[in-house]
Amino acid sequence: MIHDTHQPEAAGQDEPQAAEAQGRYLLAVHEALTRLLEDGDSPGWKRVRSSKSALVAQTTQAPFFYAKIFFPRRWYEGVKTLFRGDRAYRTDWRTHALRSAGFSAPAVVLRGRVANLPFVITEAAPGMSLAKYLYQRARVPRLAGQPLADWRAALRSLGREIGRLHQAGFFHTELRTSNIQIESRPQGAARFSFIDNEGTRRFRHIPRWRRVKNLAQLNMDHPHISRTDRMRVFGAYLDAMGQGHARNQLAWEIHQRTQRRLMENASRRAADGSQRSDRNAASIRP
Repeated sequence: MIHDTHQPEAAGQDEPQAAEAQGRYLLAVHEALTRLLEDGDSPGWKRVRSSKSALVAQTTQAPFFYAKIFFPRRWYEGVKTLFRGDRAYRTDWRTHALRSAGFSAPAVVLRGRVANLPFVITEAAPGMSLAKYLYQRARVPRLAGQPLADWRAALRSLGREIGRLHQAGFFHTELRTSNIQIESRPQGAARFSFIDNEGTRRFRHIPRWRRVKNLAQLNMDHPHISRTDRMRVFGAYLDAMGQGHARNQLAWEIHQRTQRRLMENASRRAADGSQRSDRNAASIRP
């Protein structure tokens, strides 16, 4: 079954024509996703990097959309599906919860199943990946063409937005820079969009350890970002949370969790024979 949540009706079409057009649209989507699964490509779509638990593809021409097909991850996925709905359903309603609360997240325009696997089609979020933005600005600042004051303002905007997210009770299970889009605006103003919202949860009061986990996830990325710039993000976050007095204690908790995760990742890669290092000397710390 396919759930068409936002499919627009063609202007001037009567009901039978609209139904026929919608049927052709749904059939084309199903055929494209089937080809992506079977052949690895499909006309009008290109595969993009993703985890092993999903296949992700993007349309090659505007308007841009993303397709995400979810693969089974763990033995208890069926139990979660029974009580919470499948991964496509969870992505849909959790994205809707974020958007309803005033946050930017790419709308789910279609969800369903193909080859008995759940999938979603989402709009493309505006701007670029925060991971790409930080890399470009830190590694090649001259090419980035952004005044230093705007760069610093964007970092503070990021901290405030994460603070606003937590103030609203939301916890994003994978708050990495690759799951945040940034749309730069004049005078350093920036708009952020949260993607990959399948596991996003909302609490009446978000537990402290979940806040620390999200901040450590951000802190793990981009060792080339200076400690001073990290503290700009962190300071703006604390201001948004009204917790400037807790700076040192929270910074220590984030630093400890960051280092623990980096060591775990290093051990895992060593077991796999990888030589890549995630050493992060610029980590947030008191």
